[in-house]
Amino acid sequence: MTAVRTLLARGVRDLRVRRYPVAADARRDGRGPYPLVWTDLPGGTGLDERGVVVAVGPAGERYPNPVSMCLYALGEHSRALAVPGPDRERFASFLTQANWLRAHQDSAGGWRYPVPVPRYGVTPGWYSGMAQGMAASTLLRAHDLTGERSFLDAADGAVDLLLRPVSRGGCADHDRLGRPFLEECPADPPSRVLNGALFALFGLVEHQSRRGGQADLLAADRLAEELGGFDLGWWSRYDLRWSWPASANYHALHVSLLRAAAALTGLSVFARTADRWSRQLRDPRCQLRARLVKATRVWQHRHG
Repeated sequence: MTAVRTLLARGVRDLRVRRYPVAADARRDGRGPYPLVWTDLPGGTGLDERGVVVAVGPAGERYPNPVSMCLYALGEHSRALAVPGPDRERFASFLTQANWLRAHQDSAGGWRYPVPVPRYGVTPGWYSGMAQGMAASTLLRAHDLTGERSFLDAADGAVDLLLRPVSRGGCADHDRLGRPFLEECPADPPSRVLNGALFALFGLVEHQSRRGGQADLLAADRLAEELGGFDLGWWSRYDLRWSWPASANYHALHVSLLRAAAALTGLSVFARTADRWSRQLRDPRCQLRARLVKATRVWQHRHG
């Protein structure tokens, strides 16, 4: 009975869902607000003495986290855009993150993560496709704001690594047609994280729109084709590595990201899936089923 009560408590607790608004005026070229409205520091992060976003590692160490940094930066940028007037000081927090990214980009064009990902068996030193795509979005906007060519060059480098095959140290898993799946956490076997692929796609769309490439069309087509694999029929999956449902917050995030992807790419499958998953999110039966199934499978995995 104790185990059952624990599962029920976890299931009910996980029903709390935050909102992820979509920017109605986001553009394919990224000259404006980011497609997803982010309003605060990501959970588990803070600002160091320089104002750079840092996360806490497994041993309690603090490290700059590129994804969290970009979420915060892009949220700050969108808020600053909404304030009329020529005062650039309101972009200071955004530029702090963009300057860190530019200064710490390595020769391969990326930012290595110094922490492991036990979920996928990944050791420290990996590149994140999500970070590469979001960094491109951040650096493009920094170039718009400052006119400094080095920000544009850094965005080019970030996308080069994003599209480099995983087998060559990059973040893209290409199929036989040459279409990349943008891997948030490259692993063997592939992890296929949905939210990471969508965030990465936004940066790729913005970059290719400016630079004249078509890699975003291939990536969007690949993701649209594989989207069904993330659909449980009553909820979404976080990734394709594990069969359990996404948390309620990630399911809500999937809905918003798909709506934004539909607007940027014009692919109706993203909008249709978002509509269906949104209805499931509002259905208490689907919510509770997702929570209990996930809690049960995680428990079985840990004690199996």
